[in-house]
Amino acid sequence: MPVRPAPSRQKFQPAVPVPVEPPREKFRPVPRAAKPEGSAISRAVNEVTEVVESLRQSLEQMEEVLELVELAERQKITDEREIESLLRALRQLQSRGGRTERPERQERPQPND
Repeated sequence: MPVRPAPSRQKFQPAVPVPVEPPREKFRPVPRAAKPEGSAISRAVNEVTEVVESLRQSLEQMEEVLELVELAERQKITDEREIESLLRALRQLQSRGGRTERPERQERPQPND
């Protein structure tokens, strides 16, 4: 099999010269924000103070949630006791075979038409 020669690489030459732009910067520097008032230590103190306040608020909210959970638990226990009491009463009624210890009603004579 005959080997073909590799095609010659010719550079494309435009008929009209293209203006060459200078290379663009890959990264543009970010402008620095103006320094806030105070030193780095005072800014750190302010940040820590904000964190402490946020934690205090979180603690208060957690205490409120705890109170609600405790209230719900007490209500659950009360409800369970009430259910048990009702179940006992139901079992007693069922064990009597539907009999009640009420005095039987006497029938009244019906008026004659």
